[in-house]
Amino acid sequence: MKNIQEFKITQIKELRAYLKEKSMLAGLKKNAALEKKLLAGLQKEAAFKKIPIIDVTTGRFLELICLLTGPKNILEIGCGNGFSSYFLIKNLKDGYYTGIDLNQDRVKRAERFIRSKFPKKQFKFLTGNALKLIPELQYNFDLVFIDAAKYEYPQYIKTLENKLESGALIIADNIFYKNKIFKRETVRHDLNSIKGIKEYIRYITDSNNFSSYFFDIGDGISVTRFIKK
Repeated sequence: MKNIQEFKITQIKELRAYLKEKSMLAGLKKNAALEKKLLAGLQKEAAFKKIPIIDVTTGRFLELICLLTGPKNILEIGCGNGFSSYFLIKNLKDGYYTGIDLNQDRVKRAERFIRSKFPKKQFKFLTGNALKLIPELQYNFDLVFIDAAKYEYPQYIKTLENKLESGALIIADNIFYKNKIFKRETVRHDLNSIKGIKEYIRYITDSNNFSSYFFDIGDGISVTRFIKK
């Protein structure tokens, strides 16, 4: 009789565990579906207004990096309409995010979007030239995402050096620049951008202050660790 009761108790526990797991999975699927719809709306808006944004794969990479490293201060140069900001802020716990973009309308849109999704997160968005704004910021960063004017990439990294914590990660997007970086000839329209990216790559690979890796994700990503001497 005791064995039968124990068997029934075990069955009930297993059933409860199964139902709990099923409920959790259903919740995750529902959240994933809502997130997909939300991001699709931003992508559609970006395409319509011709706002350059990262792809979802790159976004998930940023999301994972933030989840694994737990940054305290994030800086994004070129936040656009907030699409990439979403992935950077999503797993931010006690940290702070700062987004910069030249376009005031995009900054306002990004701030509205992020505030609606993460009302309890700590963040601010700034409009203006990042090269002028960065030196005025009062704190250092342990994670930086660069996705702005390609010809200014070398200036961004040089301006950032005095604003980086030891061990900080600097992630730069569009390093392959639609694979044009590998071509021998460059059309006139792309000259400044290609020159800027190549100079950026030389700087982060030649300097003893940085250790860099390159990933074939999206349009090419470089991940650089700042080594404070």
